[in-house]
Amino acid sequence: MLASYDAQVVRHQQLRDEGAQRYLRQLPMAVPARAPIVDRHGQVLAVSVPTTTLWADPRFFPDSGADFRAVAATLHISPAELQQRLHRGGSRFAYIARQLPPDAAAPVLALKVPGLHHLLEYRRYYPDADVTGPLLGFTDLDGHGIAGLEMSYDGWLRSEHGKATGLQDNRGRTLAWASLPARAKTGQTLVLSIDRNLQYTAYTALAAAVQTADASSGSAVLMDLRSGEILALASYPSYNPNNRADYVASLYDNRALNHTFEPGSVMKPFAIAAALDSGSIAPTSRFDVATSCYRVGRYCIRDDVRHGTLDLRQVLQYSSNIGAAQIALRTPPAALYGTLQRAGFGRISDIGFPGEAAGNLPRWQGWDRSRQAAMAYGYGISVTTLQLATAYAAIARNGRYLRPTLIHGAHAVDESGPEVMRPQTAALLRQWLQAVVAPGGTGFLAAVPGYSVAGKTGTSALANGKGGFHHSRVNTSFVGFAPAENPRLVMAVTIRDPKRGLRYGGVVAAPVFRVTMTAALRALGVAPDRPFAATPAGVSAVQQKLWAEGAGDVRH
Repeated sequence: MLASYDAQVVRHQQLRDEGAQRYLRQLPMAVPARAPIVDRHGQVLAVSVPTTTLWADPRFFPDSGADFRAVAATLHISPAELQQRLHRGGSRFAYIARQLPPDAAAPVLALKVPGLHHLLEYRRYYPDADVTGPLLGFTDLDGHGIAGLEMSYDGWLRSEHGKATGLQDNRGRTLAWASLPARAKTGQTLVLSIDRNLQYTAYTALAAAVQTADASSGSAVLMDLRSGEILALASYPSYNPNNRADYVASLYDNRALNHTFEPGSVMKPFAIAAALDSGSIAPTSRFDVATSCYRVGRYCIRDDVRHGTLDLRQVLQYSSNIGAAQIALRTPPAALYGTLQRAGFGRISDIGFPGEAAGNLPRWQGWDRSRQAAMAYGYGISVTTLQLATAYAAIARNGRYLRPTLIHGAHAVDESGPEVMRPQTAALLRQWLQAVVAPGGTGFLAAVPGYSVAGKTGTSALANGKGGFHHSRVNTSFVGFAPAENPRLVMAVTIRDPKRGLRYGGVVAAPVFRVTMTAALRALGVAPDRPFAATPAGVSAVQQKLWAEGAGDVRH
């Protein structure tokens, strides 16, 4: 009687708790699929597809015999591998095979082996594979983003299972629910600013150019000047996030955002802007560049082609290093530094991509005359392809900086954004940069039939690690916008270390701009503002041949 009283009254709660520990479990509910990533038009870029995961309870699953061998054979693994998987987990749970296609798991389950169970899991699938790989990144087996936008927006995309307390028997079978299941958290669809079709166009044009020039890599950024939305962001070489069996670390970088380089002559418009805004030169200033060696300190600055006296338009059109150096040396260092900093160089754009590089813009107090001159034609500074696109966006937008975004509808145009240069200066640059793309300019291969285009070429020698530069190894780039007189789109293209053919930004990178910009202007319904011509007039036979070759053929 006393024992019964003790059990039912005195130790009642203690015994209930001990019983619950034996039979009540916090049971996870089915996890909802990770939310998809789509482009600006709702086309799927990443989606989670249902798979079957096989697991075993080692207490009941046979560790030898016919059933054991049948499971191994059906999974196409050795008995030794199956034995290893069986004992890799705990005493009650071990993964046998994860995320199998349902039709591959069905024959194994049909064996009806004791202790073999299955559960629903999801595997991430990327329809465009390497076209979007470096941008989207990928997830791990448990559905957590570990690279790219999958990592940046993991909390937004990820779903979480609900939980409930359930009564189980000693074989792990649920007998009853002791509490109502808690509601699961469902991830939210991520709508990118990317246009899937333009992403494909930019990627294939970039891949063709890298392959044709036997270059080491390339990147490209296409941005809408009305909203700052990135319509295409391509990086090559790339990888297929659907198949990561052959892991090559160098392929996983996004070269438009994570890699920096000395940009070369694409920096010349900003040296001119700083000089004009500071009053160091006038729009009508002219510069004597008729020398084979313009010496600054111990350095000899040269032009590819010798000229006489050039005005500012011609300094850009012929890409004169000597002219740019003379302009920079007339400008207060603080003024040149300020223009570059306001244009976005030396800092991240805060676009929300993991590992975005800030580049390097040294403080002006440490510049000597050689460094100041070199800044004007793109040496002594390192930038990203995205930074080039956003800097030129300021020229296109009357001198105002436009913050880039990868999210559709994230923000509208901010007309009161920071002023990079005066509106009058931006207007002059838009006019002068059109000469670069005209016949006789270094960027004529960027011309888009039917549209005015403004832009600049860049070719920079690679540092040799010994305080000097390689004579035959360069980085090439082209940055521009269209239509030039009422800009809608800006694009930056970088191709690194080309080894075949003419290794200039106007030959290697400019055709990628032309192919992509042509498709983008048409896709957005931008009206032509120039008479249509299949090829530019007034160019040489060699230039006509280069135009016809375009960006080459894509070879994967």
